[in-house]
Amino acid sequence: MNAESPSSSSCGIGAPLPRREDVRMVTGRGRYADDVRMQGQAYGYVLRSDVAHARIRRIDVSGALAVPGILAVLTAEDYAQDGWGDIPCLSIPPTITGKTYHATPFPPLAQDRVLAIGSGVAFVVAESLAAAMDAAEQIVVEYESLPAAPTVEAAIAPGAPLVWPQAEGNRCFVHELGDAAKTDAAFAQADRVVRARIRSQRVAGNPLEPRTCLGHYDQGTQRWHLTSSTANPHRIRLLLAEHIIRVPAHRVHVVAGDVGGGFGTKGGLYPEEILVVWAAQRVGRPVKWVCDRSEAFLSDFNGRDQIADAEMALRADGTVLGLRVVLNHNLGCQLGPSTAHPPLVGSRMLSGVYAFPAMHVTVQGIFTNSRTLTTYRGAGRPESTLVVERMMELAAAELGMDPVEIRRRNFIRPEQMPYRTAIAETYDCGEFEAILDEALVLADWNGFEQRRQASEAKGLLRGRGLSMYIEVCATISDRMEIRFDATGGLTILAGTFSYGQGHETSYPQMIHEWLGVPIDRIHFLQGDTDKIANGRGSFGSRSMTVGGSALKAACDEVIEKGRRVAAILLDVPETALRFARGVYHVEGSDQQITLDRVARTTYAWGTPKPLPADLWNGLEGRGYFNANPQNYPNGCYLAEVEIDPDTGVVTLDAVSAVDDVGTVINPLVLEGQIHGGIAQAAGQVLKEKIVHAHDGQLLTGSFTDYAMPHAGDFPRFKLAMHPVPTRTNPLGVKGGAETGTVGLPPAIVTAIVDALKPLGITDIETPATPLVVWQAIQAARAAQAVENTQ
Repeated sequence: MNAESPSSSSCGIGAPLPRREDVRMVTGRGRYADDVRMQGQAYGYVLRSDVAHARIRRIDVSGALAVPGILAVLTAEDYAQDGWGDIPCLSIPPTITGKTYHATPFPPLAQDRVLAIGSGVAFVVAESLAAAMDAAEQIVVEYESLPAAPTVEAAIAPGAPLVWPQAEGNRCFVHELGDAAKTDAAFAQADRVVRARIRSQRVAGNPLEPRTCLGHYDQGTQRWHLTSSTANPHRIRLLLAEHIIRVPAHRVHVVAGDVGGGFGTKGGLYPEEILVVWAAQRVGRPVKWVCDRSEAFLSDFNGRDQIADAEMALRADGTVLGLRVVLNHNLGCQLGPSTAHPPLVGSRMLSGVYAFPAMHVTVQGIFTNSRTLTTYRGAGRPESTLVVERMMELAAAELGMDPVEIRRRNFIRPEQMPYRTAIAETYDCGEFEAILDEALVLADWNGFEQRRQASEAKGLLRGRGLSMYIEVCATISDRMEIRFDATGGLTILAGTFSYGQGHETSYPQMIHEWLGVPIDRIHFLQGDTDKIANGRGSFGSRSMTVGGSALKAACDEVIEKGRRVAAILLDVPETALRFARGVYHVEGSDQQITLDRVARTTYAWGTPKPLPADLWNGLEGRGYFNANPQNYPNGCYLAEVEIDPDTGVVTLDAVSAVDDVGTVINPLVLEGQIHGGIAQAAGQVLKEKIVHAHDGQLLTGSFTDYAMPHAGDFPRFKLAMHPVPTRTNPLGVKGGAETGTVGLPPAIVTAIVDALKPLGITDIETPATPLVVWQAIQAARAAQAVENTQ
């Protein structure tokens, strides 16, 4: 395309462009953290605790120091002597800190006590990884074992061992939402009350690329450099500078290249990122640490892990009068940067898409002798959706109602928007019943009986389930910058960070739409704290909303600056110029000039007409956006399963969904995001679970023990969009990256229960593995046999 020509709109917003970044990814030309090597780099290895809770009586490293090739063996004592700080918790707001809140020290190596299996005890630095591992085997650690409470159930039990002696009942905090008195009154008027305990088990993020980091200290500039597989480089720089090393942020340089997935679990500061920069300064050489898969099960922060005790008050006609929920959410043994985010944000969604008139929610953060918990795709919203939707299903069964009808009876209506829920969340828009109707048609809900009979003919049980969801997305502010170069090319300097979300494609589409710059002339830059002034990263489905809106503001600034230049070059008033598709037109005449020519002129050594200094040093724009208020994606997911009653094997046979994510920037990228969310949702419901023994030992330390979903586990998905653009941002975008993870789990659970309903089974624990389902079938058959003999 000629640089002077207006661009084609076929590549702009709404176009299903394949991801530009995929070319290098699939041809092996990506650059991940482990691809970075520095001259003279050494290798780090973490010696980890093999007990869940114990006092450290003695650490003897003398044998390790005698191993050839060893550069250092570092312990918590060395760390304390150097005066570096602890990992902070940034996810507990003043509403909690003003109440009950127990802070925890979180140094990168255990001090005095180990609190969970896999806690770092020593960091060995050597010429080779093999030497470091050999030396670690020579370290003698003397432990005094202590009682452990590795699970939520164990930690909240009467007389449970305390993870932190000052945290009574192992409670870190207690937080309440809603109106207790109003909810009590609603329950007093109820015709029926439905009660249930709903468990969301602990899961591992398991991104394709394990965590990797490389630290370096430059003695000449007195700066620390970190290359990491983190999903949030600017946050890591801030935490290292402010809380760990305690130096101005300009002395810390963090770089993240291509990152092979994260799903929220790579968004916070990890001990190993501290250890490599600390050790690099001590030994005077770069230090690299690479996590292997089994170590990741011990060291990565986990997700989910919540018990919800819920009660729903109803009229006999299915109208919900009130909902009461007590959440016990596992925080692990120490508070990481985002540990409290899932329960505190997720609990805000416990009203779902329904007009519940009264609610009271109690959130209890629980310490356990297990690895720190953090955000994992959906971050609290999947847990809450599971609670709301399972309670609606149980209520329908209790009242003998159609599960579709009970939802219709309780929906928030479009004319009620904006709607403030009973726990003070304000939804700006949504057409929930219309989405349900579209989803029922998409899934051929009325044709289910025929499919059920076909399954029965094969000796299989078939069930169906649906789930309505709403989630809250986008948070904080962000900054985006765009710069033209002297040849008319343009660079996006992104404050967000893409680790699989497709920003390298979607953001240029936006630029193309607004400025008319050809996509092949747009360069995308992210992840380097020396090049990007500030950034918040990507989490909570915020990038298209916050980053996109900031990018729009940057484009608007470029258009206005360019208008001033164009007016001078054309010798017309600025008000006479109209901008469209990369061209400034003079209204009422044939005069025009392209943005490309304007941008080149701002760099030229000589210009046709004099320009002021601020317009003769390049063309650039900076944009900012604050996500307040947030936005609320929503939708409906339906699932059908087949169950082999002889083996308990559950086959996910059909998934259909209608989502409202507002304006869609790139439908192909969005569809891929939804597919990924569906895969993680199905994995959670059918296969995945972190399991600890009663003494805290990890029983799921590899893929031999921890089951992951495979491509063959899934049918083809039927997906559709029902966009209701939000007015909370100038693009009308709602978050779309986590919809499948949030919306699908209750539909699968309900489908399994529906298939097993003829046997008298009314609920199932997750993950619904073949063993779990088979045992439920055997127990139901045994109960029926006893009943038949009476």
